[in-house]
Amino acid sequence: MSKVIVTFEKNWRGYAANETAGFDAAVAESLIESGYAIQAGKPGAKNGKNGTGHTAPAAKKTDADTAAGGADKSEAHAGAEGKP
Repeated sequence: MSKVIVTFEKNWRGYAANETAGFDAAVAESLIESGYAIQAGKPGAKNGKNGTGHTAPAAKKTDADTAAGGADKSEAHAGAEGKP
C-alpha cells in the first residue's frame, strides 16, 4: 500500500508542527480533514479545504504616511495636553 505524505500544521501525538511524515491513505485523510496536517507537495495546500489561509499582518503606518495623510487617529483625538 502506498503512503500519503503530509506536513503537520499542529502538534499531533509525537509529531510537531511543520514536520513531514508518510501515512496510509485513510490516516492521512483523517489528519487532513481534522486540520492537523496538509498534503505535502500540493500547490495551494496551505489554504486547506475551508479556504482559510495564513495572511500577512497589516502594514504599520510610517512617518511618511502620517506626513502625507495628516495625523493618525491617536493624534486626531488628543486633547490640549496631547492626551487621548
